[in-house]
Amino acid sequence: MSIMNLKLNILLAISVLWVSAASAETVSLKALIDEALQNNPEIKASRERWEAAKAAIPQARSWEDPVLSVMFDKIPDSSINPGASMGREYSLSQGFPYPGKLTLMGKMAGKEAQMAYEEYKGKERDIVREAKSAYYDYFVIHKSIEVNIETKELLHHLSKTAEAKYATGLASQWDVLKAQIELSQLANEIIILNQEKESVRARINRLLNRPVENDIGEPASTNGRKDTPSLEFLEDMASQERPELRGMERGIEKEEAGLSLAKKGYYPDFMVRLAQREEDGSAAGWIAEVGVTIPLWFRTKQDYAVNGAVSNLAAARQEYQAMKNMASFEIKDAQVKIKSAKSLIELHENTHIPQAEQALRGAQVAYETGKVDFFALMESWRTVKNYKLDYYKAIAAFEQGWAELERAVGKELP
Repeated sequence: MSIMNLKLNILLAISVLWVSAASAETVSLKALIDEALQNNPEIKASRERWEAAKAAIPQARSWEDPVLSVMFDKIPDSSINPGASMGREYSLSQGFPYPGKLTLMGKMAGKEAQMAYEEYKGKERDIVREAKSAYYDYFVIHKSIEVNIETKELLHHLSKTAEAKYATGLASQWDVLKAQIELSQLANEIIILNQEKESVRARINRLLNRPVENDIGEPASTNGRKDTPSLEFLEDMASQERPELRGMERGIEKEEAGLSLAKKGYYPDFMVRLAQREEDGSAAGWIAEVGVTIPLWFRTKQDYAVNGAVSNLAAARQEYQAMKNMASFEIKDAQVKIKSAKSLIELHENTHIPQAEQALRGAQVAYETGKVDFFALMESWRTVKNYKLDYYKAIAAFEQGWAELERAVGKELP
């Protein structure tokens, strides 16, 4: 294949990719998040667990079912038929826990439901963070394709310059071949980027509960850079807003109720029974019975129940503190990432990219006048390309860090 045919094939491949990218519609991050919150199956499953936990509350507050029974008495030795009995007793019995026990059991179930609710809200925050992370991965790939296509146009111009100098004997054929090799490399990079784009698109569709091959359009521009609030402010916000911390607070309250319930175990439960007797088919009077449990084995039962409840409460408090420490770490870690990404963005905007573009323009002039070789020109071109790629990666890192910060505090930040 001649150099000219190779060049035409590369330009054709890149042009097809460019037209395909340019024709796609734009999709906003907010639209994807709204759809994920509505359709994501993990969120739906977590919501159903919350509904199930709420349904357990009235069950925990309810008495045990009464027992209706019949007793056959004085069955003749010559028969095994209960109908031949001389006496019968019909009874209804109902157990009653010591006052306050059902209230505490209902409270514990209520706290369980509140914990399930916070788990549900935490799952929402997880999916939002995942959606934002995937979206900005998608953004980087899309921008990388744009940069490669943009720098392809410049490289095409440099290739023309090398061909013109080669035609007049002022440059070697290597300069022309080097330009064609770089164009081939650009085409390869775009193919790989489109493969990565398909993978990230499938990842986003999974979060949205769509078929993985569905098109989602192209990412919109970012919202601009913001300054993060102070660490103290964000830690206070996390204490109030982060679902895991709120859920663990409810867990502490549940274990406190569990300790009170364990102490109630030292008190007796009651049973009431009402029965009617029959003798030879005729009513023989009523029987009323009242029973009470005796916590006789408290040394091996109630004492250990209280000790276990004390340990559960202590564990819940320690887990809360551990999560609070984790939240503080995640907030600080996200702040560092955001600050670093913001510095890189500003450095690329104000220094790296302008200087690299200026250096490239100087290298173009110097190459045309024979003051530098084609290798130096290619290095200047590659520097511009890499700085632009790094610039968009820094933008994505900033936005992903912001998403991690919002997950750490449990709330969208303005």
